[in-house]
Amino acid sequence: MSFPGSRRVLPTKINLIRLKQRKKVVERIRKLLEDKRDILLMYLRKAVADYQKYYDAYSEHLERAYSYLIMAEVQSGESALKQEVAYVPEDLTAKIYARTAFGVKIPVVEFARTEVKGGAISNLYSSPYLDKAAKEFEEAMKYLNKAINSEMSIYRIMNELRRTQRLINAVKYSILPEIENNIKFIKRSLDDQQREEFVRLKLIRSKLQSRRVA
Repeated sequence: MSFPGSRRVLPTKINLIRLKQRKKVVERIRKLLEDKRDILLMYLRKAVADYQKYYDAYSEHLERAYSYLIMAEVQSGESALKQEVAYVPEDLTAKIYARTAFGVKIPVVEFARTEVKGGAISNLYSSPYLDKAAKEFEEAMKYLNKAINSEMSIYRIMNELRRTQRLINAVKYSILPEIENNIKFIKRSLDDQQREEFVRLKLIRSKLQSRRVA
């Protein structure tokens, strides 16, 4: 007799013991994978919450910065404002490295300069709103940097979650059922062998008793 999803194995007690031991190991692996999935979900929730928080802060500072720029333009005029901001450096470099969170490598971006120096655009005749805008842009860049890192964490953690869930599904719906079916097959085969042996011995005993009577 065979069971669906089971491979052909020799129905011996040694194989039965081995399969039972293998089942325990696979169940421990599944438990570890499920624990890893739960921890990754916790990291994912935190990364999503951080991203939303940083992005909201970035948007608020950016909105205030543009408001101050408009006020500065109204106060100083468009041409004067353009002359002032012409001194702002346009280059921006970033350093990229990796950190590890529960076995997941996550790239980290760190802006080499996340601030706009107020002194570079400020002089005696410039609008004070321009300095306020520069500070708001500086804060916006800091939160943008954090939002970018949180977003990359989300993508990497989600990819690892998918991979972990695929492994859990493989263990749960393929590997464990196969082992369990093989265990059932061996148990049923051994039980059948025992019954056959019992019947055979009973027949031999009956023949021996009938010979003695004769």
